[in-house]
Amino acid sequence: MDVSEDIVTRNFSGMNFDEVLEYLIQEVKARNYLITRINNIDNIHDRLNGDAENKVRFKFYKIVEFCNLESCSQLISTDLTAGVFMPVKFAVYQADNKEQVFVSFLKPTAFASIFNSERMMRIAEILEKDMYEILDEIIF
Repeated sequence: MDVSEDIVTRNFSGMNFDEVLEYLIQEVKARNYLITRINNIDNIHDRLNGDAENKVRFKFYKIVEFCNLESCSQLISTDLTAGVFMPVKFAVYQADNKEQVFVSFLKPTAFASIFNSERMMRIAEILEKDMYEILDEIIF
């Protein structure tokens, strides 16, 4: 995997954090995915990044986990270890000194490529297409 190619990040201006998060959740649900959990990491403002001098500061950080039970079942029936990548996630975050809100995700095709399975890749391509469309819909 190549982080610069396999992690997708979009930024959103002109909307506050809660608006971006709510639109994201609505779009995920509109595509028949189930939100399995939202991890709230907002109250932790300092994270060490390598050494004590470099800290990543943020206002908000949420990890939105979601899945489609049919797709999950298909992926697992391809390879039982595929569950280590599920549910899929969007990271929604805003840095302390920024107005922009960012949404990032790991491309499903990146993890599917590890398994070298055409069937798994087809399922991952559908999921990845949905994830891009979800991000596209946030701005409308």
